[in-house]
Amino acid sequence: MQGMMQRVAKLRSFLAEQPLPAREDAAGWYRFLASLKEIQGNANNDVSFAATLMAKEYILSHFGVRSFDAAEKAQGAPGLDIDVTLSDGRRLVAEIKTTVPYKPNDLGAQQKAMFEKDFDKLAHSRADVKLFLLTERRTFELMRTPKYKSKLAGVKVILLPECEEIAA
Repeated sequence: MQGMMQRVAKLRSFLAEQPLPAREDAAGWYRFLASLKEIQGNANNDVSFAATLMAKEYILSHFGVRSFDAAEKAQGAPGLDIDVTLSDGRRLVAEIKTTVPYKPNDLGAQQKAMFEKDFDKLAHSRADVKLFLLTERRTFELMRTPKYKSKLAGVKVILLPECEEIAA
């Protein structure tokens, strides 16, 4: 969290202090945008980590958990996003998606491929509780459609942080 906060503070400072280049100054725009990119670092990892913290809040408030370190698994590392033992001994697994659908009414081709991998991980996990945790309303609504809902048998689909649920 400290690193994310420092990057945002540095970004605010940069934007407040740096004037925008002239419209026709391609080199100036390149330097300006490259500086923004450098300050941001891998913003996708920060977004994923914030989503993992929301998932942790949801799991702690809805299930008994012995221990759960949201920072234990590196963002982007292979495997299930969350794999914890509940206080009653049951296993809970979850996949988290921060995806905004590429198309107005569907995922893009690459997004579909990544979702298929997650659907497969959840389907083949030997767990008592399976969650598919989403952060975007449009993505959540897509999961209600028969096309996707049929792939989520036995999985609870949750919209974070609202905690709306689709029981597939």
